[in-house]
Amino acid sequence: MTQIHHPAHHNAQRATTSQPTAASRLPNDVLQSLRDASTKTGVDFDYLVSQAGFESGFRGNAHAAKGSAMGLFQFTGGTWLKMMHDHGAKYGHADLAKRLNVTRNGAVVAADKETEKRVLDLRHDNHLSSLFAAEYAKTNGAKLEAATGHKPSVAELHLAHLLGPHGAVRFIKAQDVNEKQNAAKVFPAAARQNPGLFYAHGTRNAQSVAAVYQKIQARLDVPERQVASVPKEALRPALGLGLSDNVPTTRPRTDRRA
Repeated sequence: MTQIHHPAHHNAQRATTSQPTAASRLPNDVLQSLRDASTKTGVDFDYLVSQAGFESGFRGNAHAAKGSAMGLFQFTGGTWLKMMHDHGAKYGHADLAKRLNVTRNGAVVAADKETEKRVLDLRHDNHLSSLFAAEYAKTNGAKLEAATGHKPSVAELHLAHLLGPHGAVRFIKAQDVNEKQNAAKVFPAAARQNPGLFYAHGTRNAQSVAAVYQKIQARLDVPERQVASVPKEALRPALGLGLSDNVPTTRPRTDRRA
């Protein structure tokens, strides 16, 4: 991720071993953090689990091979500062939030280096990371629904986490216009930072927009299947608190084509 005011690169770097597998462990403390975040924000629990699995393999100590992204949801420094500024007081960090300021270009900066370090170190707090990820998804979901006219799917919410909400809308529209077009040409910066997503495995053969979307869905399916095996009464929040009653897993068409 980079700074949230520069959405095309929001989540550019991924932890090197973050991709979830059937063997990825689902720590109880992580699941409880996700459950609490879902309950408090109204964001779909399954989405949060899928996103955490995709981003870090459920590891709160995950760190991207490049850049500043770290933690359960791989927040970069700029984005995390923005989330602390906007939501820190709500979740018990008013003292830190008030020491963050917004610059003219929209970036959030700390009053001093000590404050910056204290804020950024909290990315390893799984509970706070879950809350901030949920708040970001909530904001993105509203923007995507306003732009597309439909409830965002889990994959679309991930696109917003990856590209920022405006980038996600561009991606959705690009798929509607021509799903076979080269995704790396549409999003060159994101492709440079996420070659495994935008290019065929082990090659420089660029993937189509449709292929990138399908790859995202496939990767998100792994943690979704894992959470499906968790007893609902033990770990899921109360019914009716999701981003929608039933967040779609596939993207509705927006161009009326069959």
